[in-house]
Amino acid sequence: MSILSYPKIEEYQLPHKNILVISCIDLRLTDNLLHFLHHDNLHNRYDHFALAGTSLCTHAAHEHRHRFDPQALKTYDHFKPWKTTLDHHLAIAVKLHDIKDVYIIEHEDCGAYKEFLIDGTGTFSSREEEYQCHKEFALTLAREIHTKPFPKEVVKGNEIVLENHQLNVHCFFIDLRGNVRLMDSLT
Repeated sequence: MSILSYPKIEEYQLPHKNILVISCIDLRLTDNLLHFLHHDNLHNRYDHFALAGTSLCTHAAHEHRHRFDPQALKTYDHFKPWKTTLDHHLAIAVKLHDIKDVYIIEHEDCGAYKEFLIDGTGTFSSREEEYQCHKEFALTLAREIHTKPFPKEVVKGNEIVLENHQLNVHCFFIDLRGNVRLMDSLT
């Protein structure tokens, strides 16, 4: 059995509470993702939301629209329902499970990038080019999640008040061997 490579402890703040994991539907990396989450001591402390392409289609209707195949945009209604579902899931996960952190997990050789991006731009000439493309989409979603206020009921004295808090967002990239690389952390 080979030894997998994970980000070093000092690269990002490990979550102490429950998290939401947003990952791709790719079946090839399910076990690798689980091993990584266990490595971060998240056993039974995460909600899992899987979406083809992870962060890819969450902004197809907005700033990245020009990069998508027009037929894919038409077929999937600019992926608006995908983004809406993610937003609703995130809000209910924060409310019900006291989510404090989000892991966005991108991966190498993603079929959704090949399927949905225009003119084969989802096929990359180098691993670094692929990594940078995934990082761009992941950070777009990460910034949106991190800057969005989430209301939480807090007891202050004899009153219950609503306070807004931000989520920490950590973006990772898994290669096909299961090695994990930190792309960025917003805390």
